[in-house]
Amino acid sequence: MFFDASCGPCTFFARLTAGVSRPPLEVYSLDSPEADRALPSMPSDLRYNYFHILESGKTWTGPEAMPAWVGLVGGKSARRIAEGAPPVNRFLRLVYNRFWEYRRTRGCAAEGTPHA
Repeated sequence: MFFDASCGPCTFFARLTAGVSRPPLEVYSLDSPEADRALPSMPSDLRYNYFHILESGKTWTGPEAMPAWVGLVGGKSARRIAEGAPPVNRFLRLVYNRFWEYRRTRGCAAEGTPHA
């Protein structure tokens, strides 16, 4: 999983995810050498504006990564529910998009903050 290490809430959720994930998860900053190797052709605005989960050669980004994230913290059954139940999937995307919007307008990614 790749995340914005300069964002406090992003770092919190990345550490939380790594701590409770099943199986163990490798977590890297978006500006790490690991991210450079794993995300070489991803445009900067996409790379640095979202978190990413890589699994089996597939990259899940932002709200599309939420079912994979649920699977990391809740297991395979939770992921199947997140992927297969449209209301659950919509809810996860809504939560992610609200967090992203808050981060963009008021949080660490807002204009005038060091990381903007």
